[in-house]
Amino acid sequence: MTVTDPSPLLEVVGVVAFAVSGAAVAIRARMDWVGVAVLAAVTAVGGGTLRDLLLGRFPIGWVADPWPVWVAIGTAVVVIAQAHLKPRSAPDETLVVLIADAAGLAVFTVASTLLALASGASAPVAVLIGAVTGTGGGIARDVLARQRPLVLVGQVYALTAVGGATLLVVLHALHAPTTIARWSSVAVVFVLRLAAIRFSWSLPRAPQLPSGPTPPTID
Repeated sequence: MTVTDPSPLLEVVGVVAFAVSGAAVAIRARMDWVGVAVLAAVTAVGGGTLRDLLLGRFPIGWVADPWPVWVAIGTAVVVIAQAHLKPRSAPDETLVVLIADAAGLAVFTVASTLLALASGASAPVAVLIGAVTGTGGGIARDVLARQRPLVLVGQVYALTAVGGATLLVVLHALHAPTTIARWSSVAVVFVLRLAAIRFSWSLPRAPQLPSGPTPPTID
């Protein structure tokens, strides 16, 4: 396959998906309208910002062309309006966040892996950049919302991005058509992430350290 920059459709889908997840988390955290818009925008452009910094692409994509910010803010307005017209219960909000986050993770992972390959990065570096980009927006969202990032706890998360990016790199090496490689990799990340949520796939946690003696205090 001939490596080209990711398609505009792929970028738009990723921005909207992550903006939905960011706005939904902000609403659940009872932020005001400005907070919802800011969290949606940060979630949407956070991963891409990391990608551009790692690849040395300046100015940063959304600085040179701010369309992702406007799309994210527009998405936040729609989410706010829907929240007022049809309030959701907490479980529904959580499901919306997880599905939107899975879509954003899939799209940004694949788009950034493609961009890394197009920039001449080696296969391992392209996989790493794809995974970092895919998880970056969600990490920024969770940190600003003062909750534990999904990438660090819960069901398998970052490994799904690594799996999709690796598949894309392999298909690239096998000279598969770009469209097939792109959307197959997106589907793999998305389906694996949803399966991890549905079946509670998770990695083993570090063992609990034994509590030692209480350190002496100095008066």
